[in-house]
Amino acid sequence: MTALRKTGRKLKKTTVKKRSKSIPRISIARSKSGQAPKEAVKEILGAQQLAVEKSKFSTPVTVTAPRVMLTDLPSGYGRDRIVIQVRDPWWIHAYWEIQASTLDRIKSEIGDKFFSAKRILRVYDISHIIFNGKNAHRLFDIDVGSSATSWYIDTGSPGRSWCVDIGLLLSGGRFITITRSNVVHTPLAGPSWLLDEEWMIPEDMFARLYGMGFGFGKSSPLGKAWQERMRRALFSGILSSGALASAASPVKKIPKEKKF
Repeated sequence: MTALRKTGRKLKKTTVKKRSKSIPRISIARSKSGQAPKEAVKEILGAQQLAVEKSKFSTPVTVTAPRVMLTDLPSGYGRDRIVIQVRDPWWIHAYWEIQASTLDRIKSEIGDKFFSAKRILRVYDISHIIFNGKNAHRLFDIDVGSSATSWYIDTGSPGRSWCVDIGLLLSGGRFITITRSNVVHTPLAGPSWLLDEEWMIPEDMFARLYGMGFGFGKSSPLGKAWQERMRRALFSGILSSGALASAASPVKKIPKEKKF
C-alpha cells in the first residue's frame, strides 16, 4: 500500500505494509537490554503458525451428491432376442426374451393352432458355412415349455459352430421362428489334428520325447508302428501313462524274493 506524506514542498512516497487480518499481532514484553525472552518468542511463533494452519481450511468445501448404483438388473429389455454362449466343448447355454405382443400377433395369425403349438429351440450345426437358414449340416429340436427363459444344450460335438432359433412348432410340423441367436464356436476336446510344418520334429525325436515323458528314457521304442499307436491313442483321448506303458512294452513280472 502506497501513501503520500508531505515533507516541506515535496511529496515523498512511502510504503506501508498491510496487516493480515487472519494472523493476530501480539506484542512482546522486552527486557531492559531490548531483547525479547526466548520462551516468549517460541510461544508467539507457535500461535502464528496455528493461525496459518487454520486459515488453510477456511475455504468452503463443495460436497457432491453420491452416485446412485443400480442393485438389480431389469427383468427384460422390451424386445425379442435369444443369446447363446459356450460353457465347454460339448455344452452351450441359451437365454431368451419374448414379448407378449409378439405371441399375440402369432396367435391372431394362426388361430386355434397356437394353443397346441410347442415352444421349441431349434439348434443348427453351421460349422464352416455361411448360414442362410436352410443349409445347416444338421439340426435338432428341444421342447423348452412356455415358462422357461434359459436352457443348457448338449450339442454332443465339440469343435463346431452353432446357432439357435426359438419359435413355435405346430402340430402339422410347421416351425415359426420368433428370433435367431448369435453364432458361437465350441472348442476342441483334445489336441488339434492340424500339423504346422514349422513345429514338426523328426520321427526319432518324436518317439524319444514321448518315451522320456513316460519314464522309458532315451532307449524308448522306435518305429512307425509304435508311433502310429501313440498318435491314435493321443488323438482319441484315451492316452494315459498306463496305456502308453502297456502299448510300448509288455508287462514283466518281478519274481518274489525267496525267504530262507
